[in-house]
Amino acid sequence: MVKPIRLMGQFPPLAAGRVIRQVVADGLFGQWRLLLMVAIVPFILALMIDLGSALVLDFRGSRNLVGSPEAIAVDLIALILLEVLVGAYYTTNVARLLGIGSRKGKVTIDEDWRDAFGGVALRLAVFYFFGGLLMGGGFVAYLVFRDDLPNPQLAPLMIAVPAMIQLYLYARFSFVISAAAVGAPYTFGDSVRATGGITLLVLGLNLAFSLPLVVGQLALQTSTSSAPAFGMTYFGTMLLTQALFLLRVAVFTIINLVCFVNRTGWAPGARRV
Repeated sequence: MVKPIRLMGQFPPLAAGRVIRQVVADGLFGQWRLLLMVAIVPFILALMIDLGSALVLDFRGSRNLVGSPEAIAVDLIALILLEVLVGAYYTTNVARLLGIGSRKGKVTIDEDWRDAFGGVALRLAVFYFFGGLLMGGGFVAYLVFRDDLPNPQLAPLMIAVPAMIQLYLYARFSFVISAAAVGAPYTFGDSVRATGGITLLVLGLNLAFSLPLVVGQLALQTSTSSAPAFGMTYFGTMLLTQALFLLRVAVFTIINLVCFVNRTGWAPGARRV
């Protein structure tokens, strides 16, 4: 029986300075050419999904009707395809390229890669499913109870609290994504144990590096919805939006991979205790 990879005894300390140096110097700046190379296919897929959803909404005459059921349904399908499938594709490539390595500087699409991709996609789907339940429940509670609260200023907490819970759960369970990408048999329980004591570090890194990208991506998506149909501004904004999306995925992946490797002592081929 293949057991999850864990160190014997206590987990080693995780220095914030070392992690930041590895994320920035060794990951983003040190491997930017490889990150761009493996981003070509997911970038094309992301553009096709974005453009396809816009064409459907434009054909149906509801591209500017943000609150319509049809626009919500199409945008939700596009979000799932982008975040889960395209996100899993790029996450798998980045994690395997930096975590396992390749002499040719490229990722081989073989049986191991397909298993890793399936594992990452499944775990991302779980994250987004429970995140959707939390955020959706908070938003519904906000709409229903915001006028009945004794203090109206408390109403935004019904959205903020579920978001904070989701971020906390993401930090505690994030190792399963990196583990699945590199082929390490690691469970959600293993991730909870391994991230004990470094939850704030994982959260802080993701918020500091990724939150500006999320805000920028949302701002661009909002401007795209009001831009003239398929003009130069629309296509330029769409290209930049998907570039920020892939950069966010790369940042998430590198942060989680660096923390996973440093915290658990995982190395390629170390599949048993």
